[in-house]
Amino acid sequence: MSAGIPPLVQDSGVPFDLFIQALTEQLDKAQAAMALKARVGKLPLTFAVKEVSLDLRAFVQMVDDDVFVRPAGPGDAEASTIKLALTTITKPMIEENAIDFQPEDPKFSLREALGEGKDSEDLQRRLERIGVRNVQQLTELRKTAGTDVIARLARLPVNRLQQALMNAAAPRVTQVESRTEAGIGGPDPVASNRVQITSPLLRAGRLPLVRAAGEAVPVIEAGDGSLVLAPLAMQLGCEAEIDFGDGDIGHVDLSAGSVGRMRDGRARP
Repeated sequence: MSAGIPPLVQDSGVPFDLFIQALTEQLDKAQAAMALKARVGKLPLTFAVKEVSLDLRAFVQMVDDDVFVRPAGPGDAEASTIKLALTTITKPMIEENAIDFQPEDPKFSLREALGEGKDSEDLQRRLERIGVRNVQQLTELRKTAGTDVIARLARLPVNRLQQALMNAAAPRVTQVESRTEAGIGGPDPVASNRVQITSPLLRAGRLPLVRAAGEAVPVIEAGDGSLVLAPLAMQLGCEAEIDFGDGDIGHVDLSAGSVGRMRDGRARP
């Protein structure tokens, strides 16, 4: 066994996606070399690879939900035959069909919503298989499909998924600041507070109802995923109830860095 190579790779071969990536990478190099030859040599006519077909004899097995392939050796009669046909694709076609890899807010990521540990990593992998790669997608899928449908498609325990959905939707206080503004109708300055809250349930143009310390909290600004409140001094540090509409109700303390929670009954299908 070679030093530095994991035993899993030696025994099971390589993951199928890595095999495809290595194959296409070498084809990219061949294409780049042919393009260079045409430019340097100023050739009026040259050749290009349009399609590649391969019949690969290999052993196929599953390892932790991943497909591994190991090329067959001489005399391995029980190996399977994998037929691959590769064709070309243009840049516009790639951009039209590729996954949108927008960066997530590190303070509000899917990994954080799912928690830590190996169980959370498995949960994230299962969600990614059905196209869920960030908190916003998870929240939208919850509203359009429901918890039971997501759990069935991703092959997840319903209670584990419910907890992840509540963690993902929970409001969080990202900023608390106090400012002094000019008073209306008089020279004396007036102190005011601003509290910024984030949640994937927040939508531009839809103002949630917010209450704290028995009184309403004015909403200054509401956008996609963010909310700015102007609480009274006595409301700072108190628990606020946020009614997002459609039965979604969250609770969070109006203090910097506070992570809220959703009402338990909302996540149940």
